[in-house]
Amino acid sequence: MSDSVMLFPQVLQPTAALKTYAPMGVKFWENQETALTGMKELADGWFARRHTGAQAALEAAKRIRDAATPFDIIREYQNWMRGATERLMADGVACQQQLLKAGAHLSAQLPSGGNAAAKPDAQQSDERRTG
Repeated sequence: MSDSVMLFPQVLQPTAALKTYAPMGVKFWENQETALTGMKELADGWFARRHTGAQAALEAAKRIRDAATPFDIIREYQNWMRGATERLMADGVACQQQLLKAGAHLSAQLPSGGNAAAKPDAQQSDERRTG
């Protein structure tokens, strides 16, 4: 009996390893949940802007159809284009905000609280030149 325990001493090690790595697994899935929540927020905003854009395009098309002069057509098109450009810029801002949130979250997850990567590349290259 004692021989079988001695032959396979590593049988008990996986349990210890699982206990050691379990907090990392929990943190991974918590981070996954945070990422999915952020992606849903970004996608919901994008769909809302696309819906607004489709409605604006429909309204612009109706006004262009009923326009009396070429000047009216151009004005309606420009108004629609301004809205489309504003929505495109809002997409970019929303994406940038999501990336900043994700970066801040990842930075907070580093063991040193984000200080490991706190030195900008420019500062490091200055140190290399002077050192």
